[in-house]
Amino acid sequence: MKLGMTIAGLAEAVGGRLLKGDPLSPFDAFVTDTRRLLPADFFWALKGVSYDAHDFLASALARRPSGWLVREDAGANGAPPVVITVPDTLRALQSLAARHRRRFALPLVAISGSNGKTTTKEMLRAVFAEAGETCASPASFNNHFGLPLSLLELTERHKYAVFELGASRRGEIRELCSVAAPGIGVLTNIGPEHLEYFGDMETVFKAETELAECLSADGTLVYNCDDPFLSRLGGPGQRTLTFGGSDRADVRILPGEKLFLEHRGAREEIKLPVPCAHNFYNAAGAAAAALAAGLDLALIKRGLERYTPPAMRMQELRFGGAAVILDAYNANPASMAAALAEMRRRPEPRYFLLGDMKELGRHSARYHAELGTALAGAGAAGVFLAGPEMKPAAEAYHAAGGRGLVYGSTLEGWAAEARRLIRQGAGTFLIKASRSMRFELIVDGL
Repeated sequence: MKLGMTIAGLAEAVGGRLLKGDPLSPFDAFVTDTRRLLPADFFWALKGVSYDAHDFLASALARRPSGWLVREDAGANGAPPVVITVPDTLRALQSLAARHRRRFALPLVAISGSNGKTTTKEMLRAVFAEAGETCASPASFNNHFGLPLSLLELTERHKYAVFELGASRRGEIRELCSVAAPGIGVLTNIGPEHLEYFGDMETVFKAETELAECLSADGTLVYNCDDPFLSRLGGPGQRTLTFGGSDRADVRILPGEKLFLEHRGAREEIKLPVPCAHNFYNAAGAAAAALAAGLDLALIKRGLERYTPPAMRMQELRFGGAAVILDAYNANPASMAAALAEMRRRPEPRYFLLGDMKELGRHSARYHAELGTALAGAGAAGVFLAGPEMKPAAEAYHAAGGRGLVYGSTLEGWAAEARRLIRQGAGTFLIKASRSMRFELIVDGL
């Protein structure tokens, strides 16, 4: 982060009051975590879901910061040399990021959708990197905190930018777009995600497609035209570029075991580092966004083939002769179905180590039961399920005639047995659950 401002400029940008300090002193960066605060750093106090940094101002002060930005009720007594106060420190962060972003005229891509956002973003980052320095959100920095912090990393040296947008309620994508001001928007798919908050699939669709309404006047909407919800998009006056396997797709995935992409008569075979079938769509979405940004298919091929998969997202690990697919960053019904489909392509014996799909609300029992029924036909040598929400899956698995099931309310109930099987060095193991289940612990220490 190198913002090149003054303290007075910062106060003006965020609509704050400078209570203390030299208005002409320089301001380049800040820290939001007291544990990482070093002497002379500037501290920005944010209130999150679990913690409020204003509760730790005393420990921040002990680290001798150069200044801080805090809520109006924090005051200036005993404070560092510079104090700026605002009504809401998160809103102030977003205001600063929005102003900073508008300093740069470059192709900026925002990616939304139910599944594949991070993978598509990382694929597009790899493609853009072939053409110039690229700014991208780290990991899954896709919310009201992560997006502005990512945008503030933009500098003059960047030629491209790509960020992902996440949402769990209506209006969130619109708010994030007001900060990022994307010129290209990518919609990956619509699936059953965060139903505890959204309620139903139609609301998921309306929330995710706010992105289509927030693009600049000359912007391009990139979307998966094979998706039954997204196929409704593309009205008059909207510049679009579609991707998918159907003939109507602008960037077409050709049928077959290998990934071939076709656009306006040009065709390229893409040798993805992770050749899962559902990654074909992520690659096609990234390719379409790159085309919208003015890149050609040959360069796109090079970038996609140099893509490095993020950790815990269909990450392939080897333990002797055992192949482990670690996909423990997130789980919902659509991503579970994609993972099961990928396992059918993998060598036997196949083992499924699965945990709760969170945030499905009143729909949880139904989707978990559907997963259990699907597992019964997956040709499993062994199935290990953990978590209270997986109980309907275990019951449905038994009802459908499935065998070799081990169920526990927690991962600890069978983790040792699963590790023993992996150490034996035979078969393919799928490890998948929602993030809070921490299923990566299964392979820790192996």
